[in-house]
Amino acid sequence: MKHRCAFLAMMVSFLTAITMTDAAFGETVYVAAKSAQLRSGKTSLDPVVASLKLGETLEVVTRDERWLQVQTSKGVKGWIYHNNVSPSKPAGEDNELASLGRGFRQTDASEVTASAGARGLDKATEGYAKRSGITQQQRDAVDRMTAYKIPDEAIQEFLKSGRLGEYAE
Repeated sequence: MKHRCAFLAMMVSFLTAITMTDAAFGETVYVAAKSAQLRSGKTSLDPVVASLKLGETLEVVTRDERWLQVQTSKGVKGWIYHNNVSPSKPAGEDNELASLGRGFRQTDASEVTASAGARGLDKATEGYAKRSGITQQQRDAVDRMTAYKIPDEAIQEFLKSGRLGEYAE
């Protein structure tokens, strides 16, 4: 009798563990943010494997704390922070105003503009800076600031502690 009770308790534990493990698999969630990034890992610094849209359907593969590993309808797997999904489909995900906004959206910045933004000033804006009274010393200060690198780990910790970006509550 003692062995039967132990065996029964072990079987109940085993079945409970299987049920809890599989509970996330097959669960459907929806993108609850206007746009969200599906990442290769569980940090906001991991590479983006897909850009997701509001209301997009995702199948949960597994959960790990506040991150969900999901699969898109196109079969792409990746990780998304829990605040970016909802168990119910968001209402009004594609209305006329959203369509109008997409129609007016501009294309990405040109390589020259993006480069200028990253470095402070480029050759095309250097003349304007001189004419506007921006000194070489000020331009050098901008270049020093843009050249400063912060380690990825420090950025990740900052985002977590400040509950910013994908960690926003």
